[in-house]
Amino acid sequence: MRIEWEDSARASFRRYLRDQDGMLAVLAAIDALANDPLPPPPEGFHVGEYHRLRVGPYRVVYFLDDDVVTIRRVDRVLE
Repeated sequence: MRIEWEDSARASFRRYLRDQDGMLAVLAAIDALANDPLPPPPEGFHVGEYHRLRVGPYRVVYFLDDDVVTIRRVDRVLE
């Protein structure tokens, strides 16, 4: 599978660059989507067209279309 980033996803990712370790974990999890685009819970959550991936305190929202994973947004989950 190929991974693409929407501009909005890049912008949301940049907001958290001060957390270098967290963003490295997010990038590793996104890279893993190329081999397993539908990870099981609790990391993966799938509703209709969109999918969420939980990486520590972060959530990645993405869409699947044939052989493309499109990253839509990276957010920090408030607990």
